[in-house]
Amino acid sequence: MHQVLRRAPWTCARCIRTAKRHESSIAASAIVPSQDNTFEQVYAQSSPSRQSDNALLRELFNNKSATSTLNRMTSGLLGNNLLTSPQGFQKFAEVSVAQCKRLVDRTLAASTPEEYRAIPRDLDRLSDLLCRVIDLSDFIRNIHPSEDVVAAATASYSLTYQYMNELNTTIGLNQQLKKAWDTPEVREQWNEEEKMVAQLLIKDFAKSGIDLPDQQRQEFVSLSNEIAQIGTDFTNQMEHAKEHVTLSIAQLNGVDPTLLQGRRPHDKVSVPVHSPPSNDILKSANNSSTRKAVYVAERTASKRTIARLEQLLTTRAKLARLTGYANYAQLALGDKMAKSPEAVVNFLESLNRSNKPQVQSELKALLDIKRETQAGGETIDPWDHAYLVNKLKQRQVQQGPRTSKSRLHSNAKSYFALGHVMQGLSGLFESLYGVRLVPRETAKGEIWHPDVRRLDVYTDKQEHIATMYCDLFSRPSKPRNPAHFTLLCSREISEEEIRECEERNEPLNNEMPTLLGANAISGKTAHHQIPIIALVCAFPNPDRVRDPSLLSLFSVNTLFHEMGHAIHSILGRTSLQSIAGTRCATDFAELPSMLMEHFATDPTVLKMFARHWETGAVIPDEMIDALTKERLKGAAMTGGWENESQILMSLLDQTYHSNGPIEDISRGRYYDSTAVYHQVWNKYGSVQEPASTAWQGFFGHLHTYGAMYYAYAFDKAIAWQVWRSVFRGGEDGGAIDRVAGERLKQEVLRFGGGKDPWLCLEGLLGEGKGVLAEGGEAAMLEVGKWGVGATIEA
Repeated sequence: MHQVLRRAPWTCARCIRTAKRHESSIAASAIVPSQDNTFEQVYAQSSPSRQSDNALLRELFNNKSATSTLNRMTSGLLGNNLLTSPQGFQKFAEVSVAQCKRLVDRTLAASTPEEYRAIPRDLDRLSDLLCRVIDLSDFIRNIHPSEDVVAAATASYSLTYQYMNELNTTIGLNQQLKKAWDTPEVREQWNEEEKMVAQLLIKDFAKSGIDLPDQQRQEFVSLSNEIAQIGTDFTNQMEHAKEHVTLSIAQLNGVDPTLLQGRRPHDKVSVPVHSPPSNDILKSANNSSTRKAVYVAERTASKRTIARLEQLLTTRAKLARLTGYANYAQLALGDKMAKSPEAVVNFLESLNRSNKPQVQSELKALLDIKRETQAGGETIDPWDHAYLVNKLKQRQVQQGPRTSKSRLHSNAKSYFALGHVMQGLSGLFESLYGVRLVPRETAKGEIWHPDVRRLDVYTDKQEHIATMYCDLFSRPSKPRNPAHFTLLCSREISEEEIRECEERNEPLNNEMPTLLGANAISGKTAHHQIPIIALVCAFPNPDRVRDPSLLSLFSVNTLFHEMGHAIHSILGRTSLQSIAGTRCATDFAELPSMLMEHFATDPTVLKMFARHWETGAVIPDEMIDALTKERLKGAAMTGGWENESQILMSLLDQTYHSNGPIEDISRGRYYDSTAVYHQVWNKYGSVQEPASTAWQGFFGHLHTYGAMYYAYAFDKAIAWQVWRSVFRGGEDGGAIDRVAGERLKQEVLRFGGGKDPWLCLEGLLGEGKGVLAEGGEAAMLEVGKWGVGATIEA
């Protein structure tokens, strides 16, 4: 039985608007640092200068003793006043589901044109209520250190997710939405965003098997559940065919002597697969057969792992056929930029042709070394690659300046203290988009760990437009993969919703932060839900409290990448949350983050913030030049090879989700994923894969990005073109050009998913003579010609 909820004290919507504006202006005040530089002393004084904002950013992220929890007020987790205890998650879910049910009842009861016109916005609000519980609960259950909170968040997630699945199979909602769409006098009154959301929801219902007869719909649910379970088992239980490779001492000539310490010449060494020793063998063992043995072992999954993958692929094929699609790729790509599997393959083949000269150039340099060191070395085998690249690097070190690569990067870290990098990001966003990051004190109970820092995002008009919680330091049991999470999306709050809150004596928007201002797309002045974002990384946690976390250039690049997602969530100002910020086509969502990686290494941007953490000295031009040369040298040495690997994986993903699995099922044949893997690798790759490998068993993205893995390479190609054409490759101050930044914001970022991404791209680049705007295979082929640029090595 549900608990009886005590209603929060009611405040008039008009008063809330006034209070929020006053609160925003106070929070926007900058903070003057004191000589002692503790957070409490810094926060005690205020000034409107951006210089003090920057000082506080540096202090807050560089000094672990600084704490942002000074406010004596108490709060629920992430400002949600229901979440003051673990039990609050149950209340949060119940309150949200109760609000959802009112919207569902209203949609099912709609009978007049006016009531039908409200359906897209009502269903979007329904989605917002569900997502704010599901997204926040899912995030907290994976990040919070308390077992009680994790358990409560998990229960909240399960309850709301189950209810969402019930709605996805509620035939009446689908019927009412379709009836509204099919009624001209209703649809003509919708704006473009409402039409887009209605179409998205109709497609989502169709993908849920809503139009199928009862028996087939039950089969659809069964297959969907089976796919989820198999996919989870596949990614969590991957294993090698054998866990060790046994080698003699003689076979390990050239390997780090510490691996062999205390061994006699006739001893055998058991090397764990996929370990630092096996990696060292691939890089340094002089014996080719030794490297081959380790290479094959590392790239061969167990039969049990392969069986799970093949079950996943065939079950997806059955699901696609059940819903009327020829294959799973067609099902997955219909609402993406690519539209069809054929367009994706055309893009990948075009990109592979563009990349091939670079790969051949790299392999030629390696073949020259192999010919010098090995008799009869006329071809490059895949197990040669790491070994020969290592030899080439050693040669370049011997022939080049005395400062080694490791010394260069170690010295560079002193200029990349985390606080300085955060200050640089704020300055870059202000230069490009007119928004900046302002540290904000937190109330007791608002954050899930003392390491978490809150930043509010303000415009140059002092408008508070987003809140971001930064959990950037490593700690035990914390997920290590960097990630961006949108916990609450931007959306417009209708006057009707405000009136309902007044009539029901309920707080506006469940007391979530709001802003009264102009919509970035329509220009209409309205109340907006302020997005809440979480940014999670695992940067080094300094041993000494007052020492900063010093980042490698690779980590700087990672932070810029995730901030690219964040700025998309911040600036995507649609009126409906279903298409806000990063809720756009999957194969367009990585563009802002991929683009930010180019800013991370631009000399102009680096000189904005890269200061020695102890002396304050600006990063020397000579160091920037050395880092740039090292990066380009690395790209010239292995960039084409790495790009080809991504292209091959994307092609394999498409092939696995094409007609093959269902054809083999219908003919009573076993689907052989290993044979398909070798066909793809040897058709498109530059070196031949040994027949005994079965690497596909380690391709975890086949579960999470089924038929869509190409999106990484696709958005990387687009980002490379945008960097060159819009930001002039950083030349002549292009990386901090406000005109270029405003162009990106106006043509792409502000729309989120509210505009056809091909039209966004055409508007941004101003080229293509209509090819891009039309989308489809021709546009995909055009993108494939652009290439992907250089990469940064870890």
